[in-house]
Amino acid sequence: MIDNLEIAKALFDEKLNRLIESVDEKPKTVKEMAEEFNEKPSRLYYPIQKLMKLGLLKVDHEEMIGNLTEKYYTSAHLEDMSMEGDFARENKEFLLTQIMASLQRGIETIRQDLEADPVPDHSSAMFDETKVSLTHEEWNDLNKEIADLIKKRSRSSEGASTYTYSLLTYQTEKK
Repeated sequence: MIDNLEIAKALFDEKLNRLIESVDEKPKTVKEMAEEFNEKPSRLYYPIQKLMKLGLLKVDHEEMIGNLTEKYYTSAHLEDMSMEGDFARENKEFLLTQIMASLQRGIETIRQDLEADPVPDHSSAMFDETKVSLTHEEWNDLNKEIADLIKKRSRSSEGASTYTYSLLTYQTEKK
């Protein structure tokens, strides 16, 4: 049985987290990840198997190269997490740990900006909080519109940097 502590340890382990982030947009082989991190592929097999066991990495697809099967790993399944239904209830520890890890990365980025010496010209993170009155349906529609807008903008321009949008919206008063 996988417990919340095992997942939390993996998410807060720098090497394991880098592996997860490496394949969040594009599936990669062990060899490709090793080249990205300037590591020997043999040094990544155990960490990758650990992440697979915890459900933090999955095999996206396999390709035959000669007589060898190359596995392409992904973590894209971690990005869109529904907070409703039986799956969410059964995996609440995992979902909450994922959210905490994402928020922690953002908070750490803000902390580094605030403590940087010299002060950076541009901040690496932004925080905004806005309240709005909506029906449940309008709230769902707005969340979808925001996600669609971000995805529409995800084309890479020359000189572009990658930004993470961790959007948490919640009901502040129950009717």
